[in-house]
Amino acid sequence: MSYYAIPPLVHEDLKVFAKNHEDFLAGKLDALTFKTMRVPFGVYEQREPDTYMVRIKLGGGIITPKQLLSLAELAKKYAHENLHITTRGGVQLHYVHIEDIVEIIYTLHSISLSGRGGGGNTVRNIMADPLAGTACDEVFDVSPYALALTSKMLDQKDSFALPRKFKITFSGSDEDRGYATIHDVGFIAKIQDGKKGFKLFCAGGMGAKSNPSVLLRDFIPEEEVFLYSQAIKQVFDAHGNRKNKHAARLRFLMNEVGLDAFNEMLEAELVKVRARDDWRMQTQEIERKEGDNSVTPFSIPQEIQQWWNRFVYAQKQVGLYGCKVPVHLGDIFYEHARQLANALLPFGEDVLRFCGDQNLYIRNLTAPQMASLYELLQNFSKEVSKPTLFGDMVACTGAATCQLGICRPRGAVDAIQKRLDALLQTRDYDALQGFKIHLSGCPNSCGKHLIADLGFFGKVQRKDGYPYPAYNVVAGTKTDAQETVFAKKCGDVAAFHVPAFVQEVLDTWLLHVRNFASFSDWIDAGGDAIIKQISTKFVEIPTIKEDKNPYFDYDALELFSLKGRGAGECSAGMYDLIEADKKGLKEALEEKEKNFSLIRLLAARMLLVTRGEDARDEVGVLQLFKKHFVDTTILNAYFGKLLEGEADERSLELADEVMKLYDSMDNTLKFAREKELALQNAQADAVQSKIHFKDLSGVACPMNFVKTKMELAKIASGEVLEILLDDGAPIDNVPKSVSSEGHSVQEPVKEGKLWRVRIVKK
Repeated sequence: MSYYAIPPLVHEDLKVFAKNHEDFLAGKLDALTFKTMRVPFGVYEQREPDTYMVRIKLGGGIITPKQLLSLAELAKKYAHENLHITTRGGVQLHYVHIEDIVEIIYTLHSISLSGRGGGGNTVRNIMADPLAGTACDEVFDVSPYALALTSKMLDQKDSFALPRKFKITFSGSDEDRGYATIHDVGFIAKIQDGKKGFKLFCAGGMGAKSNPSVLLRDFIPEEEVFLYSQAIKQVFDAHGNRKNKHAARLRFLMNEVGLDAFNEMLEAELVKVRARDDWRMQTQEIERKEGDNSVTPFSIPQEIQQWWNRFVYAQKQVGLYGCKVPVHLGDIFYEHARQLANALLPFGEDVLRFCGDQNLYIRNLTAPQMASLYELLQNFSKEVSKPTLFGDMVACTGAATCQLGICRPRGAVDAIQKRLDALLQTRDYDALQGFKIHLSGCPNSCGKHLIADLGFFGKVQRKDGYPYPAYNVVAGTKTDAQETVFAKKCGDVAAFHVPAFVQEVLDTWLLHVRNFASFSDWIDAGGDAIIKQISTKFVEIPTIKEDKNPYFDYDALELFSLKGRGAGECSAGMYDLIEADKKGLKEALEEKEKNFSLIRLLAARMLLVTRGEDARDEVGVLQLFKKHFVDTTILNAYFGKLLEGEADERSLELADEVMKLYDSMDNTLKFAREKELALQNAQADAVQSKIHFKDLSGVACPMNFVKTKMELAKIASGEVLEILLDDGAPIDNVPKSVSSEGHSVQEPVKEGKLWRVRIVKK
């Protein structure tokens, strides 16, 4: 079988989701409550109003030609005619209308695909080495394990209500093409004493406080893959940080408790999982063609020789070939998807893999069969006729669609490629085969910039009070079972200058490429200092009066701004903006001749971004500061008077108070005084509020939490909801989950076999 099995649990969940969807459309269910239900089904709201993205799991990146045909039809009908390959080797449909999502999901289930766990705090798409089953260096094919574990994890209720997302992958060799050494759980194939098994890595990841995985076990037998995956997940579920999502991934737990304590918790959970009847994971081999030593040698036609050398590789099966197909920014036009699927149908099911670099692989074809696809592939993507450098550029969707995005990296990739295109006649970019350029729109690493040779992640800079898009630069990754090293910081550049910066870096690397085994070796030998020096040429931009262009991001129609963007996991981008004003304020305070007007302006503007405001003129800044910080009593009314008339020495007092506010701010951009006021108001309101009641005994997790949220949505802020919960998982999980969303939860009271929990709505 070339696809995973969707268990009855997921089908039942979809029935519940369909009813909730119906209630939402009828106005019986509020948007926030519905969001908690749709996101774990892989349905995300996009930045453009009333449009959604549906994310689809492909276990191990495996997709059959028939499934691709069906996805092409869905893209044509619902998603602006495009499929999008994700950086986890899954698929996304963009610009979907909310009315259509249930019909789309039912269609997906009919072709053995699902979006369950495609988003939210769930077990995400399980990846595998894209060359699995074909690579000459692999220990054995890891594809069946990725499929079997996908099926098993879909059948566990606790896979969909974790402290944070949980990512798993498989690699077939120590080359670690599946990136096992940077995942929450990673497996690398190994044979010990003649038995198949895996090296087990744990608690790695990119984003905030990135770190490679820990080698947790040097060998586990193949049948224990689910045992360890489930036990590690249970450790995470029981001990992960549900309160602060900025410190909630598994790596934070490992760093907090240490390896020894983590292993103790793991051993306890292993005992629990072993007590179950279903912990041994059974796999089913994928049917595929075997090699044939008698195959007649094939002479590659001259007109396809360059393409063949760039993208085609010989498989371990004699006489069979695979081919990497570069896909521009992961986007496939539905008609191209349909043409490719129809062309591959005669060759069986195991002929396609989507992969985390947003490209795809064709596999298990003879040389003549592969050559016959040349003309079709030339029309499939514009990168097919270019050096691999072009197709190996990866970018997340960024601010174009993502609610959390800061910059627009897809537009930046287009600009980079346009500049390099003009140089193809004078540069030997084929000498840079395998060089990877990755861009993320924010520090959240969806573009996987930390495992790029040259990586970028979005940030905010400011000049003369105007924000503009910029990128941090990282370079020099190394990923394998022996040592994984993330790319290191090598300066920063204005987004406007990224194409010119990339050109100069590549020109410099071309001078050294033949003297080093890898780009990372050159970086370690001093190349990082060279890149830092290059970046200094591309930091500054002209004033907005001299040239407005650098103040627009790529493909944007309006001046760059963070206004209206939520903090989310991209609060780091807001911190960039805060830090810029903070630095300017400190410099102004250190001047002998104090400019009180400037000090007042910077102090008032410094924290406005935490309220979603991005005013530029002084009058607007002072008005918004009063609205958000004085009128709300976060600051004393005295400071409101300082905002009137001419600025004077009292501006120093304002600056001092703003600095104190900043120091009291947590990772959710909330201030100590703000939280204190909220608590006081909630307690005062709770005394006068009506007490609501809901009996949730007999309701299992996570539906008891969902029903609690639905009840909370019906009552006003400060009112009290009392619920009855069963012992065990319900009382262990629901109060913590409610508290993590900001509601006040009083100490539960035991009543017989049940628990009474009192909640004051925030």
